[in-house]
Amino acid sequence: MNIAVTDDLPIEREKIIRILSEYAAANHMEISVSEYGSAEEFLRDYRPLLYSAVFLDIYMDGMSGIEAAQKIRETDKDTILLFLTTSEDHMPAAFRLHAYDYIVKPVRKEDLFAVMDDILKKTTPIKSPSFSFPGQDGEMGVFFDDLVFVGTDAHNYLLVLDREGRKFLTRMTFTAAGDILLKDKRFLLVRRGVIVNMAYIQSFNERLLNLTVGDPIPINPRNGRKLEQIWDNYLVDRMRSDILRGGMS
Repeated sequence: MNIAVTDDLPIEREKIIRILSEYAAANHMEISVSEYGSAEEFLRDYRPLLYSAVFLDIYMDGMSGIEAAQKIRETDKDTILLFLTTSEDHMPAAFRLHAYDYIVKPVRKEDLFAVMDDILKKTTPIKSPSFSFPGQDGEMGVFFDDLVFVGTDAHNYLLVLDREGRKFLTRMTFTAAGDILLKDKRFLLVRRGVIVNMAYIQSFNERLLNLTVGDPIPINPRNGRKLEQIWDNYLVDRMRSDILRGGMS
């Protein structure tokens, strides 16, 4: 589980990271924390789904946490935002940005533990629409759940691969496919001309993404770690969904 902590006071970041480490140990789970000393520094590194949760101090030198959250919400409606502050004056603005919680400093261990418990129970149901595209014999379709990969080939066709290993070629443009698929957060643009369903990712190494179906996909080593973090967060979100469904059955 990847978490970002943004606060301009190192002592506050250290305290939160220490409590998160204690929570991870108590719950036998892995938590990776990235810390930032300013909102500007955080936004330079941020990409949708890079973090499972984002802790933002509201009062910081330069850009405030509220302003940073507004930037996040321009591209990401789902990331869990948790505001940190010494005052409740900005609570209405925080919740207009769909903040998950609002933590008043000094942060207490019991409060942060309770928030983490709630985060792991949170789920966003994933729907299963169909990806339609023109084929040689008319309109074709593959359910999102069954779609493994789409990518451009050397002859300017779009290659579509499903979970049974079947391959389809279409004259649909990659841009048009991306406009459809990338609205669904299980699909990841791994490099130019290649979109993958994260449910079918098996592993990453330095230069390759390995799928459970189909051939490995070459990736840029500079982006490999961020892609793997996004995949890790997808797995955490799916785990939360499975836990909730199990509790409701």
